[in-house]
Amino acid sequence: MKDSVIMNWSNVNKSILAFSLCAVITLLWIVWWLLWATLPDFQVWINFDFYPNLITVYVLSLVGYLILIVIAYLLRKNLFVEKYIPYFTTCYLGITLIYGAYCTGIISFASIAGFVSLVTVGLVLFQPREVYTAVIPITFFILIAGYLSATDQIAYAPIYSQKLQELPLHNNVFWVSSMLYFYIPIFLISIILFIILLIQWKYREEYVDKMSKIDPLTLVYNRRSITDFLSLNHEKKQDYVIVLLDIDHFKQVNDTYGHDIGDRVLIKVAQILMENIRKNDYVGRFGGEEFIFILNDLELEQAFEIAERCRAEIEKNHICLNNVDNIRVTASFGVSMPSEFTGDLTKEMFIRQADQALYFAKLSGRNQVRQFAELN
Repeated sequence: MKDSVIMNWSNVNKSILAFSLCAVITLLWIVWWLLWATLPDFQVWINFDFYPNLITVYVLSLVGYLILIVIAYLLRKNLFVEKYIPYFTTCYLGITLIYGAYCTGIISFASIAGFVSLVTVGLVLFQPREVYTAVIPITFFILIAGYLSATDQIAYAPIYSQKLQELPLHNNVFWVSSMLYFYIPIFLISIILFIILLIQWKYREEYVDKMSKIDPLTLVYNRRSITDFLSLNHEKKQDYVIVLLDIDHFKQVNDTYGHDIGDRVLIKVAQILMENIRKNDYVGRFGGEEFIFILNDLELEQAFEIAERCRAEIEKNHICLNNVDNIRVTASFGVSMPSEFTGDLTKEMFIRQADQALYFAKLSGRNQVRQFAELN
């Protein structure tokens, strides 16, 4: 899951993504100008003195993107590249894209909106300082170029002919189409990327929330989650049964066969418990080799039967050590039903009652189920 989330990608992989997207944008721009330059009705709107420069720079930019994709992929495991490639990526993208903005109008809607969209995406992918390295000088360039264009010290949108610039631009189909064509790919890429990031972000938050409630080894609920469920049941005054179990002689298993075998025992016991409870019940690891499950809306006799079934399944199953040898483990169970008792007993007291029943099962020979009621 972790590696599938774009935000968790390495800087090199993020840069490869950025290079690829900008390569697509640049290719679309090249196709646009090559197409319109061949149509006689629209050639009048193009400044063919500047046209070769535009196409040359676009082609070189595209080749540069492709080369950088290959280089970044080959050096993806280099720590120096991983650390500093975001700075190079944002600067290279900024220089190549701002050139396109200058050619078509540095303060046009397409240029400003595209700049804002790309900066926003950049801030999501990279660290702010890595993005600002390119954004700050580019912003100054936009302001200076806009001022020089407004004062006729440099040409504004030099790819368009003088005849086009003397007309009301918003009434010219070619100019309006150009602005839409140049911005729409950036807009769509930004929106799609944001949607993907938001979905992945939401999924990641759900995943993190889920994993914060789960024991990472056995994949059953952890102690905090079980405590929360008990608190909720207690507040609602809902009938439930607490079953606490402890794997017999677990320390001996660890000492004899190693902790990896001990982990396999814990995982197997957790699986058995999950397979033998209902969907509205909860199983959790309470600590070490202790497990707890909460059985909701059951009579004590029914809960006892479930605990006994779990005990029998644990005893019946074997843990394979290798292709030949295996071991068998057993578990002792203590059962407590809060609804049987009166008074303002807390959930901690009910857990203690189940623990006392478990201790009674241990004293009685282990590998059995005992109820707290037997102690009274």
